Amino acid sequence: MQRRSSALAPLIPVRRSLIQRSIMSWQSSTRTRQAPPVQPTPLPAQVAEWARTRLGTITPWLLPADFSGARSWRVSAPQGLIDIRVTRHDLDFRREVQAYRVAIHRLGPANGPRLIASEARLRALLITHPRGRPVDGEVSLHVLPRVHEDAGRLLAVLHRSVERVPDAAALGVRHLAHYIQRILYLLERIDSWLSPEEAEVIRRSTDRLLHRSEELPVAFCHGTFATSSWRWNIQGQTLSLTDLGRAQVLPAVCDFTRTAALWATHAHLAEAFFAAYGRKLSDAEQLVLDDAAIVAAVEDLHRAIASRDGDTLSSAGAALREAMRHRPSIGRHEESA
Repeated sequence: MQRRSSALAPLIPVRRSLIQRSIMSWQSSTRTRQAPPVQPTPLPAQVAEWARTRLGTITPWLLPADFSGARSWRVSAPQGLIDIRVTRHDLDFRREVQAYRVAIHRLGPANGPRLIASEARLRALLITHPRGRPVDGEVSLHVLPRVHEDAGRLLAVLHRSVERVPDAAALGVRHLAHYIQRILYLLERIDSWLSPEEAEVIRRSTDRLLHRSEELPVAFCHGTFATSSWRWNIQGQTLSLTDLGRAQVLPAVCDFTRTAALWATHAHLAEAFFAAYGRKLSDAEQLVLDDAAIVAAVEDLHRAIASRDGDTLSSAGAALREAMRHRPSIGRHEESA
């Protein structure tokens, strides 16, 4: 797998970027002051009562916010660990329910979450998860090719679910436009962390991605596909996907942006993934991969800033700097037979 020099590279100053300097300044200031404790958000009374009618006695604990903006709590039940989710608004609720009914259930009970109940009036969902441990830092190196192979197979199942969605191509273009609008909104929220040159690179990337949107194959995307959303069951030797709160119809390339850098330096993992996924990237996808990676990195940085976690912030800042400096080509892997 070869790196290709990005057309964006000349736009990025060689000096330390403002992103990096902003993060270092924030980290320095937090060493000298204690952040006020964040009070946990209690499970709304009506949602708790609804959940109890289906699960019995519950003792929920709050989960960190995810990309969808939904509030989530987890409970332990005889069925296993169950998440109680309350979406931001009705549109998110309908999108998540449709994603489970049309696509996510096709992963199977051992490979993905299951929707066991929903209540539109409360915008609430009950979701079970297969048992498994995070892949990052938990899986032995010799197992990783198998893990990436399974990830390719599962993502292919999810992506092919788009065949069940009417007028999917037009829907994918429309959803991408809405996603780009959100990224530009987030860009305004974090502009103090960026130099004018860095912000301009991001805007140009959104323009290029939108310009080629009708050329891109669409899929029922995971939405935030990354190794952080993979879980490995050691006993069963099975992989499952998590964090599907943003699953929707989008250009398929949106699901490759957060793993591209890893694959660029570990070609054998990319080969295992794409052999199981069943196709190589199209020419159009290759052309916009850099831009899609930058867009995803902006979203990750915004979330990291909101989390106020130094390690997460450093990682997200580094990912955005890398994406803007040069983004590796995944390469063109042979289609599986």
